[in-house]
Amino acid sequence: MMRFALPLIATVLALAPRTTAGEDSAGFRWVDHPEQGTSDLLYGGKPALRYMYVFDTSTPKRTFETFKVYHHVFGPGTEDLLTNGPGGLYPHHRGLFVGWRQTQFDGGEIDSWHCTKGVNQRHIRFLEQKADFAGGQMSAEISWNDGRGKPVINEIRSVSLVPFHLAGGPLGWDIHWTSELRSRRGKVELKGDRQHAGFQFRAAQSVAESNSARFIRPKGFPQEPKAYEVDDRKNPNSLINLGWFAMSFPINGKQYTVAYFDDPTLPKPSYFSERPYGRFGTYFKTTLQPDDVLKMNYRLIVMPGEPPTREAIDSLYSPWAALNSK
Repeated sequence: MMRFALPLIATVLALAPRTTAGEDSAGFRWVDHPEQGTSDLLYGGKPALRYMYVFDTSTPKRTFETFKVYHHVFGPGTEDLLTNGPGGLYPHHRGLFVGWRQTQFDGGEIDSWHCTKGVNQRHIRFLEQKADFAGGQMSAEISWNDGRGKPVINEIRSVSLVPFHLAGGPLGWDIHWTSELRSRRGKVELKGDRQHAGFQFRAAQSVAESNSARFIRPKGFPQEPKAYEVDDRKNPNSLINLGWFAMSFPINGKQYTVAYFDDPTLPKPSYFSERPYGRFGTYFKTTLQPDDVLKMNYRLIVMPGEPPTREAIDSLYSPWAALNSK
């Protein structure tokens, strides 16, 4: 059954933050600030995730800053902001985000990656927010709208986070992301290129300023740590269907590694993209039919300290991929 977006209620009813279960300072809890359009998953009182869902068209600047929803990620057990917001280099790259430069439908096309010409991804409502000692999760309904505010795609986004330790190492995060996409405008074609489409992670601006992102890839692919920047015009079939890759980068004098796992059941080929300024992720091309549901699953593991080995990451990816393939 098609799920229809509800109209956004602009009036702010809550004057104080809303807090979910999980009040123990050693555990997880959500703190929602509806007047700011942000919702924080806290762990031991420090942020782990921040859902950025405000939509404000009061000025051109605020419109630009709020035309898409995304998630910030924080360093485990710290207040280090690992991801970028609406500033710095390529300010449309924001935290954990998803979109396609060419989102085509009968009668039109929108750019849900750059969100130009009034296009926006707009939070409609929360479907779930849970937190306890073990972790936190949330689901939200999001409308991908054209420049006239009419929905093109309806997204149900679910994100969960639990603590993670690699072989007794420091505290890390295990993040699971699911986007379920449904068409609101008949047949929708999702197109673009590996630099401007798909599900992506963008590191903080300081990484861009130092061009300090370094990469780890599976066996059989280039092993140099610097970004492998594919020229799609000359070698379009390079760096495809890796399954996983990882990016390591410094924030506030600490080293962090984010391992990115691509669901093997998603449409193929899966084009992998990495940039030295700290954006990486994958994209695919597909057609979304009116009665289809496109379910996109990803897993991100955030690990502080020295980067893990290729073999260690592969040992984490393989069972997850096998489970998702069933």
